[in-house]
Amino acid sequence: MSTKDKIKKAAIACFNHDGISNVRLQHIAEAANMSVGNMTYHFRTKEDIVRGIWEELEQAQRILLTEFRVLPLFEDIERLLDSTFRLQNEYAFFYLDMLEMMRAYSEIQELYRQHLTWQIQQMHLALEFNYARGAMIPPKTDPAGFTAQLAAQFWSTADTWKYRCSVQGLPTDDYRTFRAMIWNLFVPILTEMGMLEYTQTTALFA
Repeated sequence: MSTKDKIKKAAIACFNHDGISNVRLQHIAEAANMSVGNMTYHFRTKEDIVRGIWEELEQAQRILLTEFRVLPLFEDIERLLDSTFRLQNEYAFFYLDMLEMMRAYSEIQELYRQHLTWQIQQMHLALEFNYARGAMIPPKTDPAGFTAQLAAQFWSTADTWKYRCSVQGLPTDDYRTFRAMIWNLFVPILTEMGMLEYTQTTALFA
């Protein structure tokens, strides 16, 4: 593990445990078992560390979606949900402290917005693919607008999951509920073929 990776790993542990606003460079240095001076040689500020972690998370998400968009069948949607949930647990602070972090770090906010736009575009293409193969019912009016909204709702629901559970005092590690909440966005537009595939997929990944 490189020194930079060691620092990022320590920072993630601190942020996940105490929240991003409660962690100082000294805390991260202690968790990484090094001096603040040594750490700031690699990352000058806390924002630099957060930026490095965000780039790591963004790259992991991009790899997931690049693989997903090749042939987004229902099994692939299921795998995307599982992988997304795992990433959210690994980088929990990002989802729990999202608004606070975006306000504090404008550059990361802009990078996240760009990435979210790309994520929505990929899900838009996946929905169109499933309309075309007869698994989902295409909208009769404003198909582009409806599909864009549904794609955005997918990521909004996924990305705010931990925050909403935390506010409501609900467990944030309940994958079954997370999965059901996301799939319920799609169930109303499944065709007969799509419903059969969804049932089979549910049994396969239960």
